[in-house]
Amino acid sequence: MYHLELQPDEYLHEYYHIDIYKKAYSFPMQPINGPHDWEKTSIQPVLPPIERKMPERPKKNRRIAKDEPKKLKPGHLSEKGLLITCTQCGQPGHNK
Repeated sequence: MYHLELQPDEYLHEYYHIDIYKKAYSFPMQPINGPHDWEKTSIQPVLPPIERKMPERPKKNRRIAKDEPKKLKPGHLSEKGLLITCTQCGQPGHNK
């Protein structure tokens, strides 16, 4: 708009002008003590939107307890309690 030398006020809705804003808020608002003072209407109240389940990664069936043994594939052994030795010197306690 600037390089075409157009006036932004020509494309702005009249509700955004300062004089209309001041006119809308010229009347003082009176506070109300609570919902019991609100006027009752015949219009049904607006309900909140229905909560939808958002797409996400499927959850596991249950969480495995700490004391529960891990399931191993047939023919595989666990590495628990295995002593790791160095590949160069053969001593236990360090990897390299």
